Amino acid sequence: KAVVSTQSGHYAGNFRRLTLAALKTVVAKRAPFLQNCILDFKTNIRPDVDPSIPDEIASAAGFEVDADPVLCAAIQKHCANPASETLWMLFNVMVAVTLPLQSLDINSVYRTPIEGHENNLHCVSTAVTWLSSCVYTNLVRSGLEKEPLQVILKERMREFVEKVSERMLKLQLEDDKELQKEIKQRDSLFILLEKMVRDSNYITYDMLENNFPFTILRNSYRAVYENKKKKQQKIENEI
Repeated sequence: KAVVSTQSGHYAGNFRRLTLAALKTVVAKRAPFLQNCILDFKTNIRPDVDPSIPDEIASAAGFEVDADPVLCAAIQKHCANPASETLWMLFNVMVAVTLPLQSLDINSVYRTPIEGHENNLHCVSTAVTWLSSCVYTNLVRSGLEKEPLQVILKERMREFVEKVSERMLKLQLEDDKELQKEIKQRDSLFILLEKMVRDSNYITYDMLENNFPFTILRNSYRAVYENKKKKQQKIENEI
């Protein structure tokens, strides 16, 4: 349920992304000078300035930002008390713990033509990043978090990567032969870890490599693309 609810958040985020793209196109045609000024303001903001202010202005002009103002407003009431931070940390833990279970689902296969999973599992990485950015932006605004936003997000994402990597490695080292037969999409799930780095501004490849060997990732990509070639050859032979 945690993974499914996270995917639902990503679908809403994708619709929001489409509306921002349309808005950006219109503003670029009608007021290009204003759009350039807003972009310059957002890009060159001082580190001591609250990033939520330029983010709201940039979002109104069609630019994508880390903490979307609409999503921040939607979940603001869930970030208004001291228990909120603990609850959201537990949410990330729940996603990290349950994510490897998707390897048992045959529909979690990674499709190379669309660079995504058949059951839209790839949506989880973007959704976790968006939710984390908005949650901790609200917590900083409300005074429940005293540390700078960038520092908090990097620390929380590091913790998330550690938990996910630990659970993923258990799949790789699983000795139970019966369970190994049930694990259908282990390689497809490992690829999801690399996608998290690409989707997040707060997760680096160094951070991932400290917790998950890149050799396994390379082997997973090789296995997925080799399976694609085998299926193509099988179709050609049948024809």
